[in-house]
Amino acid sequence: MGLRPSSLLVLVLCLGQTVHMQNRVLPKPSIRSEPGPVIRRGQPVTIVCLGPAWAELFRLVDENVRKVLPDQTNVSQRGLHWAQATFHIKAVSGDTAGSYRCLYNKGPSWSDPSEILELKVTEEDVSTLFSGPVSQTAPSSQNYTVGNYVCMGLAGVVLLILVGILAEAAHSRHRWPHRPQEWTQLSSCQRN
Repeated sequence: MGLRPSSLLVLVLCLGQTVHMQNRVLPKPSIRSEPGPVIRRGQPVTIVCLGPAWAELFRLVDENVRKVLPDQTNVSQRGLHWAQATFHIKAVSGDTAGSYRCLYNKGPSWSDPSEILELKVTEEDVSTLFSGPVSQTAPSSQNYTVGNYVCMGLAGVVLLILVGILAEAAHSRHRWPHRPQEWTQLSSCQRN
């Protein structure tokens, strides 16, 4: 028994979706520092990486490669759609100042790195340097819900098409009780 066209269509669609998901680029994470990007020497700072809820491991990369912090597998969930990892520096110094990025992985795939967070160290009291809130690298507002709705909508359309094909096949079978090979036999009998 060979493959029917509808079975072949389902197989091709499933294979195409699998290939598409394997080649999908993971969205960039966001990065920020708490209490801010300018820290007084000797004070602690926390660098926070934010990514999708399914991120398995976060990595903080020092662009100057002076110091490497261990990867974070202790990821905390932030709502339904987000996960974050925190990297603590107990006391900032000239060695810890610099450019940082974070990235995460899902299975064997790694995301692109985040935007750069520039961490600066100062001798002055930071609370007197700024009268307003400190600007940081803002989290990229990636709304995965919209993408999920689009994927679900496309899956619904494919499902409706498949139901239509099955309904048409069932309807045709009841409307024409003779199979196509019997048609040729009937037409040759009618000619005689």
